[in-house]
Amino acid sequence: MKVVTGAEMKEIDRYTIEEVGISGLVLMENAGREVAQAAVELLDDLKGSMVIVLAGRGNNGGDGFVVSRLLIEQGFEVKTILLGKKEDISGDAKVNLEILGKLEAKVWEISSKEEVLELKLLLDKADLIVDALLGTGIKGELRGLYPEVITLVNNSPTAVIAVDIPSGIEADTGRVVDTAIEADETITFALPKIGNILYPGADFVGDLKVVDIGIPQMVITKQEFKIDLITSKLVNYLLPIRAADSHKGSYGKLLLVAGSTGMTGAATLATQASLKIGAGLVTLGVPRSLNPILEIKLTEAMTYPLGESKEGILSRESVIEIKKLLNDRDVLAIGPGLTANDEIGYIVNHLLEKTDKPVVVDADGLNVIYDLNILKGRTAPTVLTPHPGELSRLINQPIEAIRVNSIEIAKDFAREYNVILVLKGARTIIATPQGEIYVNSTGNSGMATGGSGDVLTGLISGLLAQGIDGRSATIIGVYLHGLAADLAAEELTEYSLLPSDIIDYLPQALRTVMSDE
Repeated sequence: MKVVTGAEMKEIDRYTIEEVGISGLVLMENAGREVAQAAVELLDDLKGSMVIVLAGRGNNGGDGFVVSRLLIEQGFEVKTILLGKKEDISGDAKVNLEILGKLEAKVWEISSKEEVLELKLLLDKADLIVDALLGTGIKGELRGLYPEVITLVNNSPTAVIAVDIPSGIEADTGRVVDTAIEADETITFALPKIGNILYPGADFVGDLKVVDIGIPQMVITKQEFKIDLITSKLVNYLLPIRAADSHKGSYGKLLLVAGSTGMTGAATLATQASLKIGAGLVTLGVPRSLNPILEIKLTEAMTYPLGESKEGILSRESVIEIKKLLNDRDVLAIGPGLTANDEIGYIVNHLLEKTDKPVVVDADGLNVIYDLNILKGRTAPTVLTPHPGELSRLINQPIEAIRVNSIEIAKDFAREYNVILVLKGARTIIATPQGEIYVNSTGNSGMATGGSGDVLTGLISGLLAQGIDGRSATIIGVYLHGLAADLAAEELTEYSLLPSDIIDYLPQALRTVMSDE
């Protein structure tokens, strides 16, 4: 499913109206009908319930006027509150405002702080509030009376449905500069907006429902938007069917280079995840002194003792052994639990420059890349999996700048350095060298625990080992990683979720996806 900015959605609307010939009034009517239906369902069809429709001066307010009319016709008590003056309304919104007037439905105007204060009692007495104040066009600070009205709504105990996007969220980024409506449910039209999906905006959305308002599918596909929401159906489509006559060699050979003293857990988690996702043969390369420990911890994987300089840390010379092992391996994953020093830096950078196999780099492997330009010349897929802090060190930008503009920064980095970038977070973002963006829809706060990223490294590298292309392997791995955590949290709670639980619930996640045809 595509995800769009406010400007992209505006272009979809324009093309539908001007090029296809579907009236804006038709689209507004359909949008209002969908919101009204959601309101009826939320109110459990209790006729006589009081609904407050808060309308702004633009098309979002016009949708609200349609909602008011339809709910009045169905027997609900509706009070329509316009933040502004009626004479400021124009276009299709004005037509629907005038229809309300002809039906003798009163619209109250609010244009002063005193009138805002009078709104408080009304909001608290209502059974439902419909937020049709702002919509997708806002950027930066809220002006006028909007902050005061939004604060009143959020302090009210009444349930809220937001029209398209909760007022106060930037549709293009998910940023909330001042405040935003805290909705229980958001009804968004045709396609989800970035602000509905990315945090902090996603925190305000509540249950998100994407509804059809009559925009032809051809109009959407014609635009060639680059951002997709990763869904179960997409992952089902990308998952290959395992042949009945296959053998362990059919599913690839993976070399994981990971671990150091005190960090054997990272190596273990990555290895177990790669096996659980179906890799055929997995070899874990570890510092020599740690090999006996990993042989005990891992039953299904092979281990290989590599040269070490200090107690339990790989030596520079181990790169020769790693390269020999790679001659008979399909994929290299490197980084989890290695520690970051000059010798590890030499190993990682040398392998990136000299290896013609697909490589996944995570954790300490990312922290020691000293020349990003070596990535540009690689011909095999290169997957980097940083969290914002690691990406901040790589590109020398503040973490907050990355959080605010995560999609554009990820897209630019992936294009410039010829990598598949997996920017981990509450909404993990995948960016490809071709400029594609995929936003994940699974995962929860229980994953905010050391080791979760190691599991993801194992999943992605295990999928790559099976011959799955880099783009598909990252999409599948990221989605299943979050879905397994969601399924685990249902039983274990987000407080008690461990990275090893993600591995344990992976079969259930796979079954869920495989049944979604």
